[in-house]
Amino acid sequence: MDLILPYLALPFAILLLLNVPVAFSLVLASAFFLTFSGTRIPGMMLANDMFGAIDSISLLALPTFVLAGELLNRCNLTEKLTTLALKLVGWIPGGLAHVSVVAAIFFGGINGSAIADAASIGPIMIPGMVRGRYPREMAAAIVAAAAVIGAIVPPSIPLVIIGGQLQISVSGLLIGGVVPALLIAILLMLVCFIGAIWRGYGQVHRFEGVKSLLASLLDAGPAVIIPVLILGGLMFGIFSPTEAGTVTVLYTLAIGAFYYRTLTFERFSAALTATVRVTANSLLIVAAAVVFGHIVAYYRLPQMVLTAMTSLTTDRSMLILLVIALFIIVGMFMDAVANMIILGPLLMPICVDGLGMHPIQYGIFLMVGLLLGILHPPIGLILFVVAPIAKVSLERVAVAVLPFLALEMMVLVAIAFIPEVSLGLPRAVGLVR
Repeated sequence: MDLILPYLALPFAILLLLNVPVAFSLVLASAFFLTFSGTRIPGMMLANDMFGAIDSISLLALPTFVLAGELLNRCNLTEKLTTLALKLVGWIPGGLAHVSVVAAIFFGGINGSAIADAASIGPIMIPGMVRGRYPREMAAAIVAAAAVIGAIVPPSIPLVIIGGQLQISVSGLLIGGVVPALLIAILLMLVCFIGAIWRGYGQVHRFEGVKSLLASLLDAGPAVIIPVLILGGLMFGIFSPTEAGTVTVLYTLAIGAFYYRTLTFERFSAALTATVRVTANSLLIVAAAVVFGHIVAYYRLPQMVLTAMTSLTTDRSMLILLVIALFIIVGMFMDAVANMIILGPLLMPICVDGLGMHPIQYGIFLMVGLLLGILHPPIGLILFVVAPIAKVSLERVAVAVLPFLALEMMVLVAIAFIPEVSLGLPRAVGLVR
């Protein structure tokens, strides 16, 4: 710790405070440590580890999933998916709130990002809910809470990164995220249903009939099939995650060009450019974080953290709650993907070896915990996205989101204490014994 704190942690914190991007902060802090700390770790480790971190077959799925999402976004599917969600659940009391949750599931299969989901759904659903007699802060809170589902539903880009970095089965993580995502969705919809009846939120829309629903399903159905295509292929062993990404891109190109006929060469070119930017961003953070992680592992920082935690309590339940508290605290200050890349290797020995979690269970636990950090008041990043859309103060949204956050915290606790929540489906298809 005499070396880690002044030569690694402090430079990293200073660089972040100076608004240096996370990837460059990690690289520069690691370089500073290797140059000035007098460590015996060879300086060439920086370049070798950065290359080795991204030289992974699992991470090949990342650009393909990103490209599929970018192509679908440019095929103008936002309105089609929202219309389908409205006709599917909009007639239930609290209809527009339910639409926001179902839309988050649909968009999660495209974006794979909580913040991207909030930015996509918010401008459509929040004004609609305000017009439908929902309080502005409630409309923003529902969209923010539902957006968490986006990073868990396949194809989840963060889970692909976790699997590639920590050498956990990507197929297992993608399938393991399904039940937690559905639990969150069901709980959110249940609370919206009760609130609509008890507090009189929202207008009740009439059911437009099976014919209208089928027409909307036919219109948006090819896009909705994508998560089913990926999950089915992984569960039945038809293809690997990387192959799933390639199949998804080919399928997206086909429906964009021939079914919707909205995919032009200009849009395809823009999707490729955006994919390169997002993929390079993510891989640079992964590469930089691996060097950072190797340094802290070399100096046995995970073991020190575990010793410090067990000095407070040896009770397994209390230790898990301490880890959850850590997720929430760090999650409020930085994006979930950056946090999971930094904390993933640090906490894995603690959770897997110390607390007895399965690696897949740990990956889902890590992802959901850090997602709740970016939702948690007072400075959760998602709140900064939805508050301006709703034209309401951040403080009012922060209060309104607390009941939804409490429900999602219950799911996180269930993931930690009940292995079958995240392992039941992977075990059923033979990915976990």
